Amino acid sequence: MNPLQILQKHFGYSSFRLEQEAIVHAVLAQRDTLVLMPTGGGKSLCYQVPALCFPGLTVVISPLIALMKNQVDALRLNGVHAAFLNSTQSPPEQSAVVDAVRAGTLKLLYLAPESTFLKELPRYNVSLLAIDEAHCISHWGHDFRPDYLNLAQLRTLLPKVPVIALTATADRQTRKDIVDKLSLRDPAMFVSSFNRANIRYTVEPKRQSSERLVEFLRSRRDDSGVIYCMSRSSTEEVAAFLTREGFDALPYHAGLDRTLRSKHQDLFLRDEVKIIVATIAFGMGIDKSNVRFVVHMDLPKSVEGYYQETGRAGRDGLDSEALLFFSYGDVIKIKRLAQVPGNEAQTEIAFRKLEQMAEYGDLRSCRRRFLLQYFDETAPQHCGNCDICLAEHELVDATILSQKVLSAVTRLKGRFGAGYVIDFLRGSQAARIQEFHKKLPTYGIGADVSKDDWHDVIRELIDQGYLAKAEGQYPLLQLTDRSDDVLRRTSTVLLRKSLARPVELESAAVEEATPAYDTSLFQQLKDLRRQLAAADNVPAYIVLSDATLQELASYLPHGREEFSRISGFGQQKLERYADAFGEIITSFCARQGLTSRIHLKTRKPKRKDSTDRDNDTKQQTLELFNKGYSIEAIAATRELSPVTIEGHLAFYVQQRRIPVEALVDVTRLPAIQAAIAQSGGLMLTPIKDILGDAYSYREIRMVVATQSGRS
Repeated sequence: MNPLQILQKHFGYSSFRLEQEAIVHAVLAQRDTLVLMPTGGGKSLCYQVPALCFPGLTVVISPLIALMKNQVDALRLNGVHAAFLNSTQSPPEQSAVVDAVRAGTLKLLYLAPESTFLKELPRYNVSLLAIDEAHCISHWGHDFRPDYLNLAQLRTLLPKVPVIALTATADRQTRKDIVDKLSLRDPAMFVSSFNRANIRYTVEPKRQSSERLVEFLRSRRDDSGVIYCMSRSSTEEVAAFLTREGFDALPYHAGLDRTLRSKHQDLFLRDEVKIIVATIAFGMGIDKSNVRFVVHMDLPKSVEGYYQETGRAGRDGLDSEALLFFSYGDVIKIKRLAQVPGNEAQTEIAFRKLEQMAEYGDLRSCRRRFLLQYFDETAPQHCGNCDICLAEHELVDATILSQKVLSAVTRLKGRFGAGYVIDFLRGSQAARIQEFHKKLPTYGIGADVSKDDWHDVIRELIDQGYLAKAEGQYPLLQLTDRSDDVLRRTSTVLLRKSLARPVELESAAVEEATPAYDTSLFQQLKDLRRQLAAADNVPAYIVLSDATLQELASYLPHGREEFSRISGFGQQKLERYADAFGEIITSFCARQGLTSRIHLKTRKPKRKDSTDRDNDTKQQTLELFNKGYSIEAIAATRELSPVTIEGHLAFYVQQRRIPVEALVDVTRLPAIQAAIAQSGGLMLTPIKDILGDAYSYREIRMVVATQSGRS
């Protein structure tokens, strides 16, 4: 079967998302591949589909031992032979897995990076190595794990096996580190958009955060969510507080007994407990598609960490929320913990990342734009789905207030942070206010303004460039080139004043408008899913996602043919679950006098024939190529990766619509053709091994296309 057929049969999807298809083809061509794709973007399919195409075993390296069982359970429910091998298993269980590897009956094997079984892999027919959470190998990453450095030996142990490295978060330096430390050879690089359009980002002041948290949760009692805290004791306190308030909440942190910790996670994954309260530092992995909200009670240490943690919401693509309670006091607190003794460079990196996170908390402009720009992705000024963009503002003249702040910073000679400056403006009698400062003329000139309002004014002034924060352990307020214009009264300062009007969350864009569904039917379907999950001893979301249940409740399919048009119903799940869910739907329709609405569901377009010149993405590439655009220029113009464009052009080379000489120097053709003949096949890596570094994968791929196109 080809990759698309496998996707449909085993996973129930009729088309690939984002750049999944191009990634799959790069892996099938045996190219080393680096994939950056947001959480929920479908990274796992990028190696699971090729695993079912390759003849041998795919080995997946994952740091999240606790989640391996769930990943394997999900694959088995989809009819895939998969297993994990780790320290949670008994000796007989481990022996059974090893026997299956020896017998060649497994397609995927999940291992931890510290597994001793890695050294045994050369004995077996390994077709692919997948390194999940690849950022863990980088000292520059936010979640460095020393065990990942041992993975470099895999290139020596399995020199001809292609490697796919995957991560949801990695800046440029971390990406380079991944390539270098895993010894990836001329890797195909895929960087998907980091935009999680279905997540609404909100930041609120940390004052009265407990009361605000309860308000937030009251309207979400039926939803699953994760609440992150800075310390173990905080997770215990918040979980206990929420329990007293009538919510189902349990703590989860590294200090809990292992058995209890596993029990809490299992209850959460199975929807028997709605809320898990976890430590930020522990970095618990959440492979649960129906998490509807993520709340941070404390400030994360980095933007990467925050992005990854918030990305655990809405993996099924449905509307979800990320709420952060922000206080600059957290920055000072975390800085004390972030210092790396004897390593100034690492300390500076930690401080810089923390300051960037604090900048996010202080924003007065689009939060999504900030996140996307952090990961080197362009973004519009307004996203329409964060608290800043959803709030309406009017501008007010705040020149006098601004002058008071700037005068105070001037009198204090730029040696103090925002907290001290505000206390100074308000005429505080706190012991920390130095006596000679109380004699300055600006002391107490802002006593009529609250601390919170002064914080807002200072944040706005920083955002507009009238003030700056010095980098380092203590962010001191300092004047800028624009400050003089305000102090000399030659410039008017306009600051935003929020209008307190609730704004409805706009749904993220979806491929098709779905009809409304009956909530009581949706609940019946969820109840059945819970029963089936209990019978199969798996979490409910592994049976079917919330998104799939919503489709069922919206389109009311009758019979297996109609069920096959619902996303998430592959062959195995059709046979296993369609009849049970069908009984509930047909019964509901009979009571309500309804019929199937499957005709309202737009069929996803079938793959076009190679001669179809209408709206074909390959055709768009061909047209640009014929106009003289280079591969890199086409990729930039179409916002696709160069490897994707190579695939389009290789298709036309194979179809004899582009001469190979247009893409490969004619003098280099004989050597490549000879290497193809010598390798005895059309796999790129063996051919590249023969040719060496003098020839690129791009050239080889185009010449191979001429061979594979022969009848």
